[in-house]
Amino acid sequence: MAEIERLDELDRAILHILQEDGRASYSEIARRLKVPESTVRLRVKKLVERGVIRKFVALINPFKAGYSVVAFIAVDVEPSKIKEAVEKLKELPEVDVLGIATGAHDILMQVTVRDLQELENFLVEKLGRIEGIKSTETSILTSVKKWGYARVF
Repeated sequence: MAEIERLDELDRAILHILQEDGRASYSEIARRLKVPESTVRLRVKKLVERGVIRKFVALINPFKAGYSVVAFIAVDVEPSKIKEAVEKLKELPEVDVLGIATGAHDILMQVTVRDLQELENFLVEKLGRIEGIKSTETSILTSVKKWGYARVF
């Protein structure tokens, strides 16, 4: 697991603003936090270099973008094949979140697809061809009540 980064109050405040509005300018952030723009620019640069900020992206609502199915899939894998399976799963564009887990299943992931037929194709054609996968358990969200991201404040 990655080393936990220690963030001070200014870093947290900058991240909070960027999570509210990823298009906020350095000058806007500086004005809101009452610090020089150069300080904000340097802090953001360091947060990127340290990997705290992974990338700047638009947070898309898949249901408004033509995707009707968001599913969580639990995967059981032969122990000697877990890392190989994860590497193959990472390559699949349908996979939004992927991790090795403790508990009842070896791998947990979130996938987004256009419809149930695409989910079936994903399960049969893609997961079904990954060596070492023993079984899967799929839960489809019927509605989403909150979309979030990693909180740092």
